[in-house]
Amino acid sequence: MKTPDAIDWEVNQLVKARLFPDEQTVLRSAMRALYESRPEIRRRMIIRAYTAGEISLGKASEVMGCSHEEMKEILRENGITIQMGPESTEDLLKDADNA
Repeated sequence: MKTPDAIDWEVNQLVKARLFPDEQTVLRSAMRALYESRPEIRRRMIIRAYTAGEISLGKASEVMGCSHEEMKEILRENGITIQMGPESTEDLLKDADNA
């Protein structure tokens, strides 16, 4: 496994070689390639963020690239209970921040 310094060096070299305009673009390209080759990783990441209350159902479906109903089905298939709205004012404010 490569050390963080080696990864940073490679990302920096890609930018210096003008293959990418900046480090952020390198990382976005790498993440896109990862998600294309292993879509289950993206799905698991989104499900974890949803169940942790970090993102709403709407945000989960947006990031997943599917409709609300399709996202609900993905959650059900993975044994996740659909959250039907905030249980408190604090939860409502948290949901608004995560939307």
